[in-house]
Amino acid sequence: MTAHSLGVEVSCDGPDEQTDCPGSAAIRIRFASLTAREVRADGRKDGWARQRRAGRLADLCPGCAAPST
Repeated sequence: MTAHSLGVEVSCDGPDEQTDCPGSAAIRIRFASLTAREVRADGRKDGWARQRRAGRLADLCPGCAAPST
């Protein structure tokens, strides 16, 4: 039996460090995207953003990446 990687899931890190994403968002699956880099590139096409937060990068869905007023 052989195991094959099914890819990776990238989920939203929430609007800030203390709050989870209210929508529990994840980047939509694309059949050809298997690596984290490919999945994040797909997400950028859908409006996802990456921001540096507390010394690391955070993945943010369009709702959490929008500036709050």
